[in-house]
Amino acid sequence: MKVLKIIFCILSCICVAASIFVGIFLGWEWFFVVIAGAAVFGGGMVWAKRKSDPPPKPSADFMNTDEQNEQIKQENEENQDK
Repeated sequence: MKVLKIIFCILSCICVAASIFVGIFLGWEWFFVVIAGAAVFGGGMVWAKRKSDPPPKPSADFMNTDEQNEQIKQENEENQDK
């Protein structure tokens, strides 16, 4: 998945860089087509990142109540024992 992220990133950057020249030489319609392609490749990059990275474990936070922080600590300790 890491390779897929890199490929999508490179393709998105190429589309953004090429969009100016495409817009100048071929018109606004093609400019927006190339920008839409960049958005699709950018979305693919985000999708690949979310698919490959595990969700973060909750951690104690000063915005949580004391009860919530205790519950998070207990869940983290139980998960470490497994």
